Amino acid sequence: MSTIHHNICHLRRRRSQLDRRRGRQFFVTFMTAIILCVSSSRDVQRGDMHNRKYTKYTSQEPRQLQDYVLDPGPLSTCNFAMNTLQVDGFSQGDGIVFAMKSKETDDNGVKITSLGFHVPAATTQNVDFQVYALKKEGYYADPNRDTLNQGVAYDYRGNAQIDEWWERISSGTIRKSDLIASETNALDFYNIPFDMFNATDIPPNGGVRSFYISTALLYANLILGNGVNDEQLLVGYNDPAAPDLLVGEGASGFSDTKFMYKTREFVGKIIYETECATEVPSVSISPSTSKPTSTPTLLPTTSHLPTETSMPPTQPAGAEAAILFPLLKCDPNQATVPQEVQAAVSDQVTYTMTEGKESGDFSNFESAVLEAKVICVQRRLTGDSSQHNRLLPTQSSAMQFSVVITGEYRSLDGEPPDLGPVVEDSINADAAKFTKELKARSANPLLEQAMEPQVKARTLDNDELEKFKNDAFEVTIRAFPSPSPTAPPQDKMKTALLIVILIVSGVMVVLASFLLFRHAERRAVENRRKKMEMKHISDQRVSALKEDTLKQEWEKENKMRMASNSWQKMKNESDYPPYYGGAPPQNQQHPHARDHHQDSYEEDQLY
Repeated sequence: MSTIHHNICHLRRRRSQLDRRRGRQFFVTFMTAIILCVSSSRDVQRGDMHNRKYTKYTSQEPRQLQDYVLDPGPLSTCNFAMNTLQVDGFSQGDGIVFAMKSKETDDNGVKITSLGFHVPAATTQNVDFQVYALKKEGYYADPNRDTLNQGVAYDYRGNAQIDEWWERISSGTIRKSDLIASETNALDFYNIPFDMFNATDIPPNGGVRSFYISTALLYANLILGNGVNDEQLLVGYNDPAAPDLLVGEGASGFSDTKFMYKTREFVGKIIYETECATEVPSVSISPSTSKPTSTPTLLPTTSHLPTETSMPPTQPAGAEAAILFPLLKCDPNQATVPQEVQAAVSDQVTYTMTEGKESGDFSNFESAVLEAKVICVQRRLTGDSSQHNRLLPTQSSAMQFSVVITGEYRSLDGEPPDLGPVVEDSINADAAKFTKELKARSANPLLEQAMEPQVKARTLDNDELEKFKNDAFEVTIRAFPSPSPTAPPQDKMKTALLIVILIVSGVMVVLASFLLFRHAERRAVENRRKKMEMKHISDQRVSALKEDTLKQEWEKENKMRMASNSWQKMKNESDYPPYYGGAPPQNQQHPHARDHHQDSYEEDQLY
């Protein structure tokens, strides 16, 4: 019992000594971490490691920026930087409003910790800047716009709404001494220091947050027909959790007049927080041969200093591709492809490979067109009677390119890169979009006749890559136009069936013509009958009219005769002498006693 009690006391004294030693070690470690966080700076993973205390650093993209700070939660925080793709067509404005979106598969969201942009005016004078973030998640304006560019459901643009809906997350004055050189070798780039920027969260799983930068900065004109809220191309570290930068609009002083906003692309750098990578602890497979100690071992020490990230080095990758564009029309005298078309194809292949989801493990793509030619086939008779001797091409006209694509590959599992299938999948994923974007790069008439491409690619080994770098590479795969399918041999049954069809068709045409003729004849008979009826009715009307006219004339004549007879009688009566009684003289008779024939004669004498 005494021995057990002695061992227990010894263990208690040993534990108290360890506790005091761990306390001193933790204090020394904590002070060392503070000193290193203030003064240390080293490259990590092709990037720079920066402290929020520093405001200037030289950037060479693509870079992974890492910033270490003490945190009661995770022991350190890191920051990645992504650059916009530098293109021609810059213009200067007085502000830009845009949105950023997290990945659909990102369950944690993204925290934006800084922004960088080009300010040429700061090279000659001090320039003030302000950065705002929309207080609520979502787009700064409804993507559905009316004819005046006003959001249909909502629109938070305008100085009248900036105090209610926007939060200022950074502001300051840019001096010439604050500018650094950018990838364009122009000393006009300004990166907002970490301590001057309030970190802003982008919601997870495809969440959106809108930003507004108010200063005299550079932005890019649209390329490839992009529209508002389309995804911009970013270059830098291949991080699957990197946010998407969306096409925005030139703010025009954040005017309340919505049609003043023009579609523009942000040019600069976005910096966001990410988890710090650490080295995997080593594991020993062989069993330990040491004897167990009688005293407890020391607890593992904890350090607030981040361990340096260990990533496998990049290795070169390459592929040879034959791209064939069928042509609707072509000039038989044209056999070469213009240089502007070759340059457009090279740029489009590079853009598609960089933007494609299939090329996520590759980076720093470059494309070079080694051969390009046009094969134009004139149309002529095919000799196939089944086609009724139409003018058909016996072979397809096409435009052919032999392209070499190079890039870098970081293999996490040690397998060699296989870029050939990636090239085919990236272009074939949306061949119609590839062709549309290619035509937007050049207005050459030859491209207007191009249809969706056919791609054939293979992976290059290291020896072939060396030959390509030394201009000693020879093209090995080519895509020639495929001939039209040959006509199958004539089938007698098919010919007989065709004859029967023609005969039946002829009979049907004759019957249809007969029916049409009968219908037309019936119509003609009906028309003739109607004309005769109308003529008969017209004759009857004329006869009745004549009869009425003659009757009226006869009645008029009769009335005139009666009037004349009455007048004659009155005249005769006035010729008799007065009579005072007795019988009238023998030579005088009453008119009523006269002979009727005599009256008729007298009436006739009047006429």
